[in-house]
Amino acid sequence: MSEARRALRQALVLGALAVLVAAAVQFPLVMRFARGEFRDTFFPASEYPGIRMITLAEGEDLWRTGLAVVLDARAEGLFTQGHIPGARNIPAAQTGLGLPAGLLGAARNMILVVYCEGDDCQSSLALARRLHDEGFRDIRVFVGGWEAWTEAGLPEEKAERAEKDDGQA
Repeated sequence: MSEARRALRQALVLGALAVLVAAAVQFPLVMRFARGEFRDTFFPASEYPGIRMITLAEGEDLWRTGLAVVLDARAEGLFTQGHIPGARNIPAAQTGLGLPAGLLGAARNMILVVYCEGDDCQSSLALARRLHDEGFRDIRVFVGGWEAWTEAGLPEEKAERAEKDDGQA
């Protein structure tokens, strides 16, 4: 019996140490969670049945086949620096959807692929929820985002600057 108790005690100590080490290594993530930063990104699938998460391979396939409208949820400045070719920029913080009127009707019956900066970015989930609330029902959130896309060496496109060049160097 005493050997079993000793083994149990050791297992409990090792478990507690593992939790402490994990918390120390992931301290910034734990703090973000404690501040409630992820509260808005958790939503019941039953409330948003038209939203699902996809991988890089799935996102690339939908983009290459042209079966989806690709939406970049990042801020305009990041979009201008580079984005998935053909993507439309709809920053998650923007109040209006910003889709051109012609695309709005056509996109309702298409797959929408939404992405943002990367795994830690919450903008794509926020935009996906907004789109769902607007009546779109086939929304795929590309969880790796721009970071995974560029790391895979996939094609990039840069947006033209909205401002006119004044000719000064």
